[in-house]
Amino acid sequence: MNSIFSRTTAVAALLMAGSVSASAETVLRFSDYGPNRGTRAEALEWFAAELDKRTDGDLKIEFFWGGSLLGGRDTLSGVGDGVADLGTIIGFFTPKELQLYNIGDLPVENSDMWVGLNAMYDLSNSEMIAEEFSKAGVKYVTNYTTGPVQLICRSEVNTLDDLNGLKIRASGPYGDTLERLGAEIVRMSQADVYQALDSGLLDCNQNYYYAMQAYRQYEVAPYVLAMDWGQNMSFGIAINEMTYSGFSDENKEVFDKLSRDFIDHLAEQMEQTDEEALASMVSGGEGAGITVAELSEEDRDRLNEASAQSIDDWTARVSENGGDGEALLAEYQKLIEDYKAKQ
Repeated sequence: MNSIFSRTTAVAALLMAGSVSASAETVLRFSDYGPNRGTRAEALEWFAAELDKRTDGDLKIEFFWGGSLLGGRDTLSGVGDGVADLGTIIGFFTPKELQLYNIGDLPVENSDMWVGLNAMYDLSNSEMIAEEFSKAGVKYVTNYTTGPVQLICRSEVNTLDDLNGLKIRASGPYGDTLERLGAEIVRMSQADVYQALDSGLLDCNQNYYYAMQAYRQYEVAPYVLAMDWGQNMSFGIAINEMTYSGFSDENKEVFDKLSRDFIDHLAEQMEQTDEEALASMVSGGEGAGITVAELSEEDRDRLNEASAQSIDDWTARVSENGGDGEALLAEYQKLIEDYKAKQ
Protein backbone atom coordinates (compact mmCIF):
# COMPACT_ATOMS: atom_id res chain seq x y z
CA MET A 1 0.00 0.00 0.00
CA ASN A 2 2.78 2.38 1.01
CA SER A 3 4.75 1.37 -2.10
CA ILE A 4 1.81 2.14 -4.39
CA PHE A 5 1.24 5.44 -2.60
CA SER A 6 4.91 6.35 -2.94
CA ARG A 7 4.97 5.56 -6.64
CA THR A 8 1.77 7.57 -7.19
CA THR A 9 3.18 10.51 -5.26
CA ALA A 10 6.42 10.36 -7.22
CA VAL A 11 4.59 10.34 -10.57
CA ALA A 12 2.44 13.26 -9.47
CA ALA A 13 5.52 15.18 -8.42
CA LEU A 14 7.16 14.56 -11.77
CA LEU A 15 4.04 15.71 -13.60
CA MET A 16 3.89 18.84 -11.50
CA ALA A 17 7.58 19.52 -12.13
CA GLY A 18 6.99 19.15 -15.86
CA SER A 19 4.05 21.52 -15.65
CA VAL A 20 6.10 24.12 -13.79
CA SER A 21 8.92 23.78 -16.33
CA ALA A 22 6.51 24.22 -19.22
CA SER A 23 4.83 27.22 -17.64
CA ALA A 24 8.23 28.85 -17.03
CA GLU A 25 8.80 29.04 -20.79
CA THR A 26 7.42 32.24 -22.29
CA VAL A 27 6.97 32.49 -26.03
CA LEU A 28 7.04 36.10 -27.23
CA ARG A 29 5.17 36.92 -30.44
CA PHE A 30 7.29 39.21 -32.61
CA SER A 31 5.63 41.10 -35.47
CA ASP A 32 7.77 42.35 -38.35
CA TYR A 33 6.57 44.02 -41.54
CA GLY A 34 9.40 42.60 -43.67
CA PRO A 35 10.26 39.20 -45.12
CA ASN A 36 12.50 36.70 -43.37
CA ARG A 37 15.61 37.52 -45.40
CA GLY A 38 18.39 40.05 -45.44
CA THR A 39 20.81 41.35 -42.82
CA ARG A 40 18.22 42.81 -40.46
CA ALA A 41 16.16 39.61 -40.40
CA GLU A 42 19.32 37.57 -39.76
CA ALA A 43 20.17 39.89 -36.87
CA LEU A 44 16.70 39.36 -35.40
CA GLU A 45 17.15 35.60 -35.64
CA TRP A 46 20.45 36.05 -33.78
CA PHE A 47 18.64 38.08 -31.11
CA ALA A 48 16.05 35.29 -30.67
CA ALA A 49 18.70 32.56 -30.47
CA GLU A 50 20.73 34.53 -27.93
CA LEU A 51 17.66 35.25 -25.80
CA ASP A 52 16.77 31.56 -25.72
CA LYS A 53 20.34 30.62 -24.79
CA ARG A 54 20.96 33.33 -22.21
CA THR A 55 17.66 32.68 -20.38
CA ASP A 56 18.09 28.88 -20.48
CA GLY A 57 14.95 28.57 -22.57
CA ASP A 58 12.76 30.77 -20.33
CA LEU A 59 12.20 33.34 -23.11
CA LYS A 60 11.68 32.33 -26.71
CA ILE A 61 10.59 34.35 -29.74
CA GLU A 62 8.10 33.34 -32.43
CA PHE A 63 8.36 35.55 -35.49
CA PHE A 64 5.45 36.68 -37.65
CA TRP A 65 7.11 37.98 -40.82
CA GLY A 66 5.73 40.02 -43.68
CA GLY A 67 3.05 41.78 -41.65
CA SER A 68 1.21 38.50 -41.09
CA LEU A 69 0.26 39.51 -37.53
CA LEU A 70 0.35 43.32 -37.72
CA GLY A 71 0.98 45.72 -40.58
CA GLY A 72 3.86 48.16 -40.25
CA ARG A 73 1.58 51.11 -39.51
CA ASP A 74 -0.31 49.14 -36.85
CA THR A 75 2.66 47.69 -34.98
CA LEU A 76 3.05 50.37 -32.31
CA SER A 77 -0.61 50.23 -31.28
CA GLY A 78 -0.73 46.45 -31.74
CA VAL A 79 2.21 45.87 -29.41
CA GLY A 80 0.74 48.37 -26.94
CA ASP A 81 -2.57 46.47 -26.99
CA GLY A 82 -0.85 43.09 -26.61
CA VAL A 83 -1.71 41.69 -30.04
CA ALA A 84 2.05 41.11 -30.32
CA ASP A 85 4.57 41.08 -27.48
CA LEU A 86 7.35 42.61 -29.57
CA GLY A 87 7.45 44.36 -32.89
CA THR A 88 9.40 46.44 -35.37
CA ILE A 89 8.25 50.04 -35.11
CA ILE A 90 8.83 52.80 -37.67
CA GLY A 91 8.54 56.35 -36.37
CA PHE A 92 7.53 57.68 -39.79
CA PHE A 93 4.24 55.74 -39.47
CA THR A 94 3.41 57.31 -36.09
CA PRO A 95 4.63 60.93 -36.23
CA LYS A 96 2.29 62.12 -33.47
CA GLU A 97 2.76 59.24 -31.04
CA LEU A 98 6.56 59.13 -31.53
CA GLN A 99 7.37 62.69 -32.55
CA LEU A 100 10.52 62.75 -30.37
CA TYR A 101 11.74 59.35 -31.57
CA ASN A 102 11.44 60.69 -35.12
CA ILE A 103 14.61 62.66 -34.42
CA GLY A 104 16.36 59.55 -35.75
CA ASP A 105 15.24 60.37 -39.29
CA LEU A 106 16.71 63.87 -39.38
CA PRO A 107 19.58 64.54 -41.82
CA VAL A 108 22.13 65.30 -39.11
CA GLU A 109 25.87 64.78 -39.62
CA ASN A 110 25.77 61.13 -38.62
CA SER A 111 26.62 58.57 -41.29
CA ASP A 112 28.61 56.01 -39.27
CA MET A 113 26.35 53.07 -38.40
CA TRP A 114 28.02 52.09 -35.11
CA VAL A 115 28.09 55.69 -33.90
CA GLY A 116 24.50 56.33 -34.96
CA LEU A 117 23.08 53.16 -33.45
CA ASN A 118 24.76 53.72 -30.11
CA ALA A 119 23.75 57.39 -29.97
CA MET A 120 20.16 56.53 -30.85
CA TYR A 121 20.04 53.70 -28.29
CA ASP A 122 21.17 55.98 -25.47
CA LEU A 123 18.87 58.80 -26.57
CA SER A 124 15.84 56.50 -26.77
CA ASN A 125 16.45 55.35 -23.21
CA SER A 126 16.46 58.96 -22.00
CA GLU A 127 13.51 60.17 -19.94
CA MET A 128 11.82 62.17 -22.71
CA ILE A 129 11.69 59.43 -25.33
CA ALA A 130 11.11 56.62 -22.79
CA GLU A 131 8.03 58.49 -21.57
CA GLU A 132 6.80 58.83 -25.15
CA PHE A 133 7.00 55.07 -25.66
CA SER A 134 5.36 54.42 -22.30
CA LYS A 135 2.33 56.53 -23.27
CA ALA A 136 1.85 54.09 -26.16
CA GLY A 137 1.93 51.14 -23.72
CA VAL A 138 5.33 49.91 -24.86
CA LYS A 139 8.97 49.96 -23.80
CA TYR A 140 11.80 50.76 -26.19
CA VAL A 141 14.09 47.77 -26.71
CA THR A 142 16.76 48.54 -29.29
CA ASN A 143 17.40 50.13 -32.67
CA TYR A 144 17.97 49.46 -36.36
CA THR A 145 19.50 51.68 -39.03
CA THR A 146 19.15 51.95 -42.78
CA GLY A 147 22.74 53.11 -43.05
CA PRO A 148 23.84 56.32 -44.80
CA VAL A 149 21.79 57.78 -47.64
CA GLN A 150 23.24 57.65 -51.18
CA LEU A 151 21.91 58.67 -54.60
CA ILE A 152 21.73 56.35 -57.62
CA CYS A 153 21.09 57.95 -61.03
CA ARG A 154 20.53 57.21 -64.72
CA SER A 155 23.14 59.74 -65.83
CA GLU A 156 26.33 61.07 -64.28
CA VAL A 157 25.87 63.32 -61.24
CA ASN A 158 28.99 64.73 -59.61
CA THR A 159 27.90 67.85 -57.71
CA LEU A 160 24.90 69.27 -55.91
CA ASP A 161 24.44 71.69 -58.81
CA ASP A 162 23.83 68.69 -61.06
CA LEU A 163 20.68 67.88 -59.02
CA ASN A 164 18.90 71.01 -60.19
CA GLY A 165 15.77 70.06 -62.16
CA LEU A 166 16.26 66.28 -61.77
CA LYS A 167 13.29 64.08 -60.85
CA ILE A 168 14.41 62.28 -57.69
CA ARG A 169 12.52 59.72 -55.67
CA ALA A 170 13.17 60.68 -52.03
CA SER A 171 11.40 60.65 -48.69
CA GLY A 172 11.00 62.59 -45.46
CA PRO A 173 13.36 65.43 -44.55
CA TYR A 174 15.92 64.13 -47.05
CA GLY A 175 13.45 64.76 -49.85
CA ASP A 176 12.66 68.19 -48.43
CA THR A 177 16.37 69.06 -48.43
CA LEU A 178 16.91 67.84 -52.01
CA GLU A 179 13.93 69.95 -53.05
CA ARG A 180 15.58 73.03 -51.56
CA LEU A 181 18.62 72.18 -53.68
CA GLY A 182 16.50 72.37 -56.84
CA ALA A 183 15.40 68.77 -57.38
CA GLU A 184 11.85 67.75 -58.26
CA ILE A 185 10.83 65.22 -55.61
CA VAL A 186 8.73 62.16 -56.44
CA ARG A 187 7.27 59.93 -53.70
CA MET A 188 7.00 56.21 -54.49
CA SER A 189 7.94 52.83 -53.00
CA GLN A 190 11.30 51.23 -53.72
CA ALA A 191 9.48 48.37 -55.43
CA ASP A 192 8.35 50.76 -58.18
CA VAL A 193 11.66 52.56 -58.64
CA TYR A 194 13.35 50.14 -61.07
CA GLN A 195 10.69 50.60 -63.73
CA ALA A 196 10.54 54.36 -63.11
CA LEU A 197 14.30 54.68 -63.59
CA ASP A 198 14.23 52.41 -66.63
CA SER A 199 11.47 54.41 -68.33
CA GLY A 200 12.93 57.82 -67.46
CA LEU A 201 10.11 58.76 -65.10
CA LEU A 202 12.86 59.17 -62.49
CA ASP A 203 16.39 60.49 -62.90
CA CYS A 204 17.69 59.45 -59.47
CA ASN A 205 16.69 57.55 -56.35
CA GLN A 206 17.54 58.03 -52.67
CA ASN A 207 18.72 54.65 -51.40
CA TYR A 208 21.42 52.60 -49.60
CA TYR A 209 24.08 50.42 -51.24
CA TYR A 210 22.68 47.07 -50.09
CA ALA A 211 19.16 48.06 -51.20
CA MET A 212 20.38 49.27 -54.60
CA GLN A 213 21.84 45.82 -55.07
CA ALA A 214 18.80 43.97 -53.71
CA TYR A 215 16.45 45.85 -56.08
CA ARG A 216 18.99 45.58 -58.95
CA GLN A 217 18.67 49.31 -59.57
CA TYR A 218 22.28 49.43 -60.82
CA GLU A 219 21.04 47.72 -64.02
CA VAL A 220 19.14 50.84 -65.09
CA ALA A 221 21.03 53.53 -63.15
CA PRO A 222 24.82 53.01 -63.29
CA TYR A 223 25.89 56.25 -61.58
CA VAL A 224 26.08 56.82 -57.83
CA LEU A 225 26.69 60.03 -55.93
CA ALA A 226 28.22 58.93 -52.62
CA MET A 227 26.54 61.36 -50.25
CA ASP A 228 27.11 59.40 -47.00
CA TRP A 229 24.29 61.55 -45.70
CA GLY A 230 22.73 60.86 -42.30
CA GLN A 231 20.73 57.70 -41.58
CA ASN A 232 17.10 56.74 -41.01
CA MET A 233 17.00 55.50 -37.42
CA SER A 234 13.48 56.19 -36.19
CA PHE A 235 13.33 52.46 -36.65
CA GLY A 236 13.62 49.84 -33.91
CA ILE A 237 12.00 47.31 -31.58
CA ALA A 238 9.40 47.88 -28.86
CA ILE A 239 7.98 45.46 -26.29
CA ASN A 240 4.61 45.52 -24.55
CA GLU A 241 5.10 47.07 -21.10
CA MET A 242 3.07 44.39 -19.30
CA THR A 243 4.99 41.63 -21.08
CA TYR A 244 8.30 43.11 -19.96
CA SER A 245 7.01 43.66 -16.40
CA GLY A 246 6.20 39.94 -16.23
CA PHE A 247 9.84 38.93 -16.71
CA SER A 248 11.82 37.88 -13.67
CA ASP A 249 14.45 40.36 -12.51
CA GLU A 250 17.14 38.04 -13.81
CA ASN A 251 15.52 37.79 -17.24
CA LYS A 252 15.00 41.55 -17.38
CA GLU A 253 18.72 41.99 -16.84
CA VAL A 254 19.53 39.46 -19.56
CA PHE A 255 17.02 41.02 -21.97
CA ASP A 256 18.37 44.54 -21.42
CA LYS A 257 21.99 43.41 -21.87
CA LEU A 258 21.10 41.59 -25.09
CA SER A 259 19.25 44.66 -26.37
CA ARG A 260 22.48 46.61 -26.00
CA ASP A 261 24.60 43.81 -27.54
CA PHE A 262 22.27 43.83 -30.55
CA ILE A 263 23.52 47.33 -31.42
CA ASP A 264 27.12 46.17 -31.90
CA HIS A 265 26.06 43.00 -33.70
CA LEU A 266 23.79 44.81 -36.15
CA ALA A 267 26.31 47.59 -36.84
CA GLU A 268 28.99 45.05 -37.74
CA GLN A 269 26.67 43.04 -39.99
CA MET A 270 25.18 46.11 -41.71
CA GLU A 271 28.59 47.65 -42.40
CA GLN A 272 29.81 44.40 -43.92
CA THR A 273 26.68 44.05 -46.07
CA ASP A 274 26.95 47.64 -47.34
CA GLU A 275 30.66 47.29 -48.17
CA GLU A 276 30.13 44.00 -50.00
CA ALA A 277 27.19 45.39 -51.99
CA LEU A 278 29.20 48.44 -53.07
CA ALA A 279 32.24 46.37 -54.03
CA SER A 280 30.09 43.97 -56.06
CA MET A 281 28.33 46.76 -57.95
CA VAL A 282 31.57 48.65 -58.68
CA SER A 283 33.32 45.51 -59.94
CA GLY A 284 30.39 44.57 -62.13
CA GLY A 285 30.06 41.24 -60.36
CA GLU A 286 26.38 41.08 -61.28
CA GLY A 287 26.55 42.87 -64.62
CA ALA A 288 27.82 46.25 -65.77
CA GLY A 289 29.68 48.11 -63.03
CA ILE A 290 28.56 51.36 -61.47
CA THR A 291 30.57 54.59 -61.36
CA VAL A 292 30.79 56.32 -57.97
CA ALA A 293 31.39 60.06 -57.55
CA GLU A 294 32.33 61.60 -54.19
CA LEU A 295 30.93 64.88 -52.87
CA SER A 296 33.47 67.67 -52.54
CA GLU A 297 34.00 69.21 -49.10
CA GLU A 298 32.39 72.41 -50.37
CA ASP A 299 29.28 70.50 -51.48
CA ARG A 300 29.18 68.60 -48.19
CA ASP A 301 29.08 71.90 -46.32
CA ARG A 302 26.27 73.07 -48.64
CA LEU A 303 24.36 69.83 -48.05
CA ASN A 304 24.61 70.17 -44.27
CA GLU A 305 23.54 73.81 -44.51
CA ALA A 306 20.49 72.84 -46.60
CA SER A 307 19.72 70.01 -44.15
CA ALA A 308 19.63 72.45 -41.24
CA GLN A 309 16.24 73.79 -42.38
CA SER A 310 14.66 70.32 -42.06
CA ILE A 311 16.15 69.97 -38.58
CA ASP A 312 14.88 73.43 -37.58
CA ASP A 313 11.41 72.55 -38.92
CA TRP A 314 11.33 69.46 -36.70
CA THR A 315 12.41 71.31 -33.54
CA ALA A 316 9.76 73.97 -34.22
CA ARG A 317 7.01 71.34 -34.57
CA VAL A 318 8.10 69.66 -31.33
CA SER A 319 8.06 73.00 -29.52
CA GLU A 320 4.58 73.77 -30.85
CA ASN A 321 3.44 70.45 -29.37
CA GLY A 322 4.90 71.22 -25.95
CA GLY A 323 8.18 69.32 -26.25
CA ASP A 324 11.76 70.48 -25.96
CA GLY A 325 13.14 69.60 -29.37
CA GLU A 326 16.22 71.81 -29.02
CA ALA A 327 17.31 70.08 -25.81
CA LEU A 328 16.79 66.63 -27.30
CA LEU A 329 18.68 67.59 -30.47
CA ALA A 330 21.58 68.95 -28.42
CA GLU A 331 21.71 65.69 -26.42
CA TYR A 332 21.61 63.64 -29.64
CA GLN A 333 24.43 65.62 -31.25
CA LYS A 334 26.54 65.33 -28.09
CA LEU A 335 26.04 61.55 -28.05
CA ILE A 336 27.11 61.37 -31.69
CA GLU A 337 30.30 63.31 -30.94
CA ASP A 338 30.98 61.19 -27.83
CA TYR A 339 30.71 57.94 -29.78
CA LYS A 340 32.83 59.31 -32.64
CA ALA A 341 35.55 59.92 -30.05
CA LYS A 342 35.29 56.29 -28.85
CA GLN A 343 35.96 54.78 -32.28
